Amino acid sequence: MYNHLYFGLDAHKRTCTLAGMDPAGDVVSARTFPTSESLLIHNVSRIRTKTKWLALEESTLSGWIAGVLRPHVDRLIVCDPVHNTFISRGGNKDDVIDAVKICRLFRLDELKEVYHPDEGHRVDFKIAVQQYLHICKDLSSLKTQLKAKYHQAGLVHVTGAEVFTKKHRVRYLNQLSTPSRRKVFVLLYDRLDAADRSLKKAKAVMVELGQRYREIAQFQHVPGIGVVGSHVFSAFIQTPHRFGTKQQLWRYCKLGVRERSSAGKPLGYKRLDRAGSGELKSVSYRCWQSSLRTKDPNEVSQFYEASLLRTNNSTHARLNTQRKVLAVLWTIWKKDVDYNPSLFYSPPVSATIAQTVAIP
Repeated sequence: MYNHLYFGLDAHKRTCTLAGMDPAGDVVSARTFPTSESLLIHNVSRIRTKTKWLALEESTLSGWIAGVLRPHVDRLIVCDPVHNTFISRGGNKDDVIDAVKICRLFRLDELKEVYHPDEGHRVDFKIAVQQYLHICKDLSSLKTQLKAKYHQAGLVHVTGAEVFTKKHRVRYLNQLSTPSRRKVFVLLYDRLDAADRSLKKAKAVMVELGQRYREIAQFQHVPGIGVVGSHVFSAFIQTPHRFGTKQQLWRYCKLGVRERSSAGKPLGYKRLDRAGSGELKSVSYRCWQSSLRTKDPNEVSQFYEASLLRTNNSTHARLNTQRKVLAVLWTIWKKDVDYNPSLFYSPPVSATIAQTVAIP
């Protein structure tokens, strides 16, 4: 019986390969078996050891496998495959070699963990939000395709959103030169209507599942966040305690700055890190964009204007505002407090005094 073993699981939809390694780096087992819940549990449980640590790479199967095996091991992590280029770019490659490499990296503490929630309702909520976002992208793609088809037919004046409405589409269809072409466009409109109905149903499911999370209602008090943005932030972050600092949150949301240097010299310019969640970055961008469209100033637009005055650079001011949006959402969730506009922006004391003096 072993005292401690590291396990690496290379999972595929047809087969899984499980390798075990002792603390000295010696491989003690390697076995390939069909992918099923019972066989996963059996092969993890069959090797006797006091403690078992298991790692597998993030994939479409990782959430299900983690839920199945977590009760049968002392520690389980899902790791980022992009970070593990040692596995994917090796000279010799097969499932056993990949599983052993996961073991070795796990033993050396060189794996970058991907967060997976333990609560099933959080998983369901995120799936619902992802489905809503997928349908949004499909609907946007159909609209782009429909306009392109009109341009292909020579109707280059077709712009704006009026062409998609049921009230005006007949007028646009009548401008097509042949009945056959009109039939093709009617089919496109049918797909558009079906996607629109699916989007409304997906949004209803998303909002229904989000009612149990208190933070979502607080998020919506931030100008520009709205219903969709608040649900997306809650679903993708899942818990605010997974981040120790706001800088870690920014990096996860693709707003961290990447710096590269060698021998004390920079390699290229500083740029935003491309790793992370683009959806969360979009939430902060849309919040900034929407805040500038309101009739009266709000705390988000005021923060942006103050940052623009300080930096004299619109891009830096926008990025500062996006980071502030994410930091405020994270703070009110982590501390479980109600949203207060002063959390976002408070005018300088000097400005407040000047306004008070100016009042007759």
